Amino acid sequence: MSAVSDRSVPRRSRAAPSITSQLPHWSDVPSGDPPPRRPPPAVAAVLRDLVSWAADIAILLTHSCPEDREAIERVRGCVDAWLAGESCPEVSLDDVLTTTATLMAGIDRNLGGTAADEDERQAIGAVVAA
Repeated sequence: MSAVSDRSVPRRSRAAPSITSQLPHWSDVPSGDPPPRRPPPAVAAVLRDLVSWAADIAILLTHSCPEDREAIERVRGCVDAWLAGESCPEVSLDDVLTTTATLMAGIDRNLGGTAADEDERQAIGAVVAA
């Protein structure tokens, strides 16, 4: 018998279910529920500045590619309208993903990047600025 096999292994206690298993998925929007509350004006102003700053960076990263710029501007407009308490203009998931992918690619590249070649950086629709 080996030294490893005659050693007793303590039994793990059964883990309690995580809180995330009890929460609904972010995309599950129950019908009839009131819309989420808007933040107070001071917080909305900070969020508006933050989103505008991020959108400006995303546009710079895509070298103002017309298609990407339009998608980023639609996302900016939707956030601005929501923070102002107005209905959001039409924005698609593709617009949000384009904006997010652009920002994430810029962060990735700034940190040294995981992308091995230029082809991977073009996957967001435009070359990421150097």
